Amino acid sequence: MLYKILETGIMNCSRSKGAFVRFLIGMSLIICFMSGDCLADGDCPSRPATKQEQIVYAAMHAAVKSAIPPAPQDWLMKDLSDAKSGDFMPDCPGGHKDSPHRYSFQYQYKYNSALRNQAAAAAAANAVKGSPEQQARMAALNKKYDQLKVERNQSRKSRDRAEADRIGDEIKKVSAERDRLDEEIAQAYLAKVRSGQMAKEMSAGIPQHSEAQITFFVNADRAWVPKNAEIVDVAGTQYSYWRSDGETLVVLLGSWETTAPTFRAGLARGAVITKPQTVLIEIRAERQMAERLAREIKLNAIRAQLN
Repeated sequence: MLYKILETGIMNCSRSKGAFVRFLIGMSLIICFMSGDCLADGDCPSRPATKQEQIVYAAMHAAVKSAIPPAPQDWLMKDLSDAKSGDFMPDCPGGHKDSPHRYSFQYQYKYNSALRNQAAAAAAANAVKGSPEQQARMAALNKKYDQLKVERNQSRKSRDRAEADRIGDEIKKVSAERDRLDEEIAQAYLAKVRSGQMAKEMSAGIPQHSEAQITFFVNADRAWVPKNAEIVDVAGTQYSYWRSDGETLVVLLGSWETTAPTFRAGLARGAVITKPQTVLIEIRAERQMAERLAREIKLNAIRAQLN
């Protein structure tokens, strides 16, 4: 089965470098899960959690909730963690039975779509009105048109038919001029759309990268470090680095050792769930946002839960 996946994947990803990178990352996860070395506990059978296990899990979840950064202005934050994941514990047979329980909490940040839509609608509405100069011309024509209609009504009341007809001709000229200006504005708008300028105006002020995600992996015991990883200074962490291959900032808490090309943590074995020993924080976002979120996490609250 693995051979078939490899064969199919290589054929598909030969078309682009990006596809190849995604394929490699995906294959590393597959191999990791098949070997039992990943962050999850695999496909072990489960059992109901004991009261003590639920308390330990709930305490860690509460600590993460208190540590997570608030959503930046105009952004929304959502807890994607499974609320019931602490109700059941893995019950692995054989030598894995005493492995520390590995679990995760995940939070998503998104730019407020309502604000995005409002900004886009306002930009589009403004564009169809024309430029400031065109709007000024249209306002002047509308004023003149309304004034002429008033004058024509007065002429009709005074039974001055010749004057009413003359004003009527003026109204037709102004109306034709307004139509030409409307067409001018419409053509300018279409030109903006075709050139892509309209899209730029509709997205002005909206961040190019409008999503971010933070995942807290509890009791992780290894973290891969690619050659192009860059150290990022985040106070209160043992190690923190930027992975440009996946636009991910990694923060490590607990006792970790450098064993290139990975960081490893020797987890003490005991009950299926114990007090957390390590936390790997993975922040997927544009780098500036990722570093901002990393520095706003209240790491002391998380470290206080570690054994």
